[in-house]
Amino acid sequence: MKKFFLIFFAFIFSCKSQWSYESPGQWGDLDEKFKFCKIGYNQSPINIEDKFVESDLKFFYQLSDVEKVKKNYVQNINFDGENFLLRGKKKYWLHSIVFRHPSEHLIAGKQHSLEMQFYHKSEDEQSLVVAVFLELGDENSDFTSLINFLASKESEGRIDPIKFIKTSDKVFFYDGSLTTPPCKEGVKWYVMKTPLRISKEQMNTIIKSAIFAKSNARPVQVFHPEKY
Repeated sequence: MKKFFLIFFAFIFSCKSQWSYESPGQWGDLDEKFKFCKIGYNQSPINIEDKFVESDLKFFYQLSDVEKVKKNYVQNINFDGENFLLRGKKKYWLHSIVFRHPSEHLIAGKQHSLEMQFYHKSEDEQSLVVAVFLELGDENSDFTSLINFLASKESEGRIDPIKFIKTSDKVFFYDGSLTTPPCKEGVKWYVMKTPLRISKEQMNTIIKSAIFAKSNARPVQVFHPEKY
């Protein structure tokens, strides 16, 4: 009987901590570990009203082994390679790519169809995310291998992430947070200005294969531009 109650209470606690996109405003009340979702000062995503500037990032991406792992309403594309970027002299290693539908960041109140987020981490555990918008256009051959991998039953594949980054594009930088619980702050965000174009079929495949919710975009949070 004692074992039954331990299992029961563990189940109740687990359910309490479960979060969803149906009630993002309640994330901070579900678990003490999620408190920054409610009380955080530098939360993401945001509505970007300011100007985009030249990027200070240098990308060192290459063809790499990847693995699909479903987590928190998305299909994570996890990297196992030597992909990194430089911010100044500091290295940030690429560890995953996820898609958000529609975009989490807004530009002057406008939301894009998809947002592709490249998650990086430095050796001292500092997070940096590069966000790239996707919009409808002609078929984009640079996305063929990625989309075929997402649509396949294979859990492992090979992808060259530099195909999805326009290195000369202007960016908007700010200090924010993770956009899912625990909403940890101290995340460096680089949002690229120019959307990449993909076909309707390619976009539908991404939404069907990599996003497991009607929408997996957190609403925009209050931005404090006085810091910049």
